[in-house]
Amino acid sequence: MLSPFVEEFFRNPATVGSLIPSSPALTSKVMEPIDFATASCIVEYGPGTGVFTDVLMGRRRPETTLVLIEANRRFAQLLRQRYAGHAGVHVVHGSADKTGQYLQELGVGQVDYVVCGLPFSSLPRRLGWRILEHTAQLLGPEGRLVLFQYSLQNKRLFERFFRPLQEEHVLLNLPPAYVLTYAPTPPGKA
Repeated sequence: MLSPFVEEFFRNPATVGSLIPSSPALTSKVMEPIDFATASCIVEYGPGTGVFTDVLMGRRRPETTLVLIEANRRFAQLLRQRYAGHAGVHVVHGSADKTGQYLQELGVGQVDYVVCGLPFSSLPRRLGWRILEHTAQLLGPEGRLVLFQYSLQNKRLFERFFRPLQEEHVLLNLPPAYVLTYAPTPPGKA
C-alpha cells in the first residue's frame, strides 16, 4: 500500500513537487532563517503531509499563529485531523494566491514568515507570478519568504518581487534542493 504522499504525487505531480517527503537536513535549513522567538504569524504554502509543519509546531511559541494553505484536498483533510485541537493553527484548503483573503477571514494581520515548497517549475507561470506578487504584499518590511526548490530556474522570477538574502544547497535530500531566503523589495524598487 502506498503512502498518501506517494499516491498524491502520482495523481498530480504538478502540485506535489517530489516523490519523497523532505529530509531532516532540508527541514533544518528551511527553519534556520525563522526567528521563532519573535514570529507572531507563519504561513506555510503547500504543507503536504506536514513534514515542515511538525517542526514549525514544535518550535513556535504558543501565541504564534500558523496558517497552512494546501491546494490538495486529501492533504488538507489529513492536516486538519492531525492538528485539530491545536490553538492558533489554521488549515485552509485553497490556493496560495488567495492567502490575504483567508487571513482576513481568520482575523490575522501581518505575516512574519512564509515557508514555501510549491513547485514553481511545474505551476502555471501566471499562477506562480500571482502567488509571489501576493506574498510580497502580505509580508511586513522585516518579513521573510523561505523557499525550497529543486532547481534554480525560477530565481529571476523570485527576484522580481523579492531581494535575495541567502542561498543554500542541501545535498542530503532526494532530490537535492536549494533553500532560498528573500526579503520583500522596498516599494518603488521592484
